[in-house]
Amino acid sequence: MTGMTSNGRRPLLNRRLAEFGTTIFAEMSALALSTGSINLGQGFPDTDGPEEIREAAVRALRDGRGNQYPPGPGVPELRTAIAEHQKHRYGLAYDPDREVLVTAGATEAIAASLLALVEPGDEVIALEPYYDSYAASIAMAGGTRIPVTLRPHEETRDGVTHRRFRLDLDELRDAVTDNTRLLLVNTPHNPTGTVLTREELGEIAKLAVERDLLVITDEVYEHLVFDEAEHLPLASFPGMRERTVTIGSAGKTFSFTGWKVGWVTGTPDLVTAVRSAKQFLTYVASGPFQYAVAEALALP
Repeated sequence: MTGMTSNGRRPLLNRRLAEFGTTIFAEMSALALSTGSINLGQGFPDTDGPEEIREAAVRALRDGRGNQYPPGPGVPELRTAIAEHQKHRYGLAYDPDREVLVTAGATEAIAASLLALVEPGDEVIALEPYYDSYAASIAMAGGTRIPVTLRPHEETRDGVTHRRFRLDLDELRDAVTDNTRLLLVNTPHNPTGTVLTREELGEIAKLAVERDLLVITDEVYEHLVFDEAEHLPLASFPGMRERTVTIGSAGKTFSFTGWKVGWVTGTPDLVTAVRSAKQFLTYVASGPFQYAVAEALALP
């Protein structure tokens, strides 16, 4: 039987991953390639990002910066640039040496954060629909996934009907139990495009403080907001900085998804915990690209 050991007693694949199979992104991208179709199934752009950022990566390669193992937490230049970005954009002050961790893209940041912070028996609330790595990473950590679904909603402002997916805050509160360890929040949201409002984020923050919950916020689309929408980091709300792991991504911001440069910001204790798991995943990655992203974050 396929997937069974030679004695037939047990499947080869860890039971925690048995329900997931091949990620849908790999399946759809392979199908698009084989059929010559336009690929709407994976979040990468049609064109590369700015030439000056590409040239920064070329310079790093030629200058021998990052061609060997970079420091485990990330190169100092990038950690400093990430801290300055958070301070300039959102007024969030982070120590680049103790509160910033560079990862192999946001996907590794998500996996490392969940593996570090979740134990068997812990419940993790995730906003549904969600990026499929959320479910797999929660399963690998031995946690129990509790979905809270974003639902279509219409509202009329100034005579114009607006449609968006909205979080039901009562449903979120009802989902929290004594076993809830962590909220996994994604805003701007993939795939619905919803950007959680100040009011919604404020209620999430109150709930997290009241129930003493940890929060992981996936904010990789932070710079892809339109019209009246405004991205507000959950860590900037009262009581949230000390309990929030914030995840960002250069791939989404600068259109270099293949470079796999992401990051985590949080308190020293949270970042140390995430680094403890991350070091046994990739250890380090994307050396020369880290230097290029540091320059990119400093651009006007």
